[in-house]
Amino acid sequence: MPVTGTGCDPPSTPVPFGAAGRANSEVEWDGFDPQSYVRKNYAALRPDDRQLLCGIRDFFAAAGLDEARCVDVGSGANLYPVLSLLPFARSIDLCDLSRSNLAWLRRQITGYDPIWDPYWRVCAELPAYAAVTDPRARLAQAGRALEISVFDLPRRMWDAGTMFFVACSISDDPVEAERATSRFLGALRPGSPFGAAFMLGSGGYRVGQRWFPAGRLERADVAASIAAGGYELAFRELRPVPPLRDEHLTMLLVTGRSRG
Repeated sequence: MPVTGTGCDPPSTPVPFGAAGRANSEVEWDGFDPQSYVRKNYAALRPDDRQLLCGIRDFFAAAGLDEARCVDVGSGANLYPVLSLLPFARSIDLCDLSRSNLAWLRRQITGYDPIWDPYWRVCAELPAYAAVTDPRARLAQAGRALEISVFDLPRRMWDAGTMFFVACSISDDPVEAERATSRFLGALRPGSPFGAAFMLGSGGYRVGQRWFPAGRLERADVAASIAAGGYELAFRELRPVPPLRDEHLTMLLVTGRSRG
């Protein structure tokens, strides 16, 4: 999910990783089309997203959270990381810097679209989630959309957090991916549980008619970044079926606790 702005004319061909690409600050993100993104990626609950959601759901249900101040970094047009935090949150900050994404998020906070109901039903397979009888009202009460870049997050602010497909999809610079991961973990108080998801092997992605950069991260890259700021780490890697794009992509979910 983009975190600094969303909308640029796509290049005629994707920029190869390692070539003269674009840093996050060089991409104008405000034209990112969240509706198109949701239709393509989340209109139907994919088996791989279900596995990711089950993994983060199970982790937070066992984390001992209650009335926590939570954050979802680079929320973009994906609501299921936020749903995974809902039963345990006193508040949830949904962070993004794209104006189009922020407008979409504010509408979803007020009353999220029916396409997210299957995602909540997956969550509600566990008692902690099933106890939330009106998740829409709960999100409307606890959630707020916050205009902020991952690179500007304050330190040690939140008690729990999620960051799904952000560090891998904000530029094609692996240094920026590492920095984004560090800032996310540093924004959590020491010992805070977190879940982060990464797309491994991506060279970029198209939303509507626009092309956006991504870094070809490998598992070792992510593991090194996470280990620098987290502990009690667990890794779960899976391959999207059917494939998301014409690339050999895998998804990596990492859970653990922040060193702060």
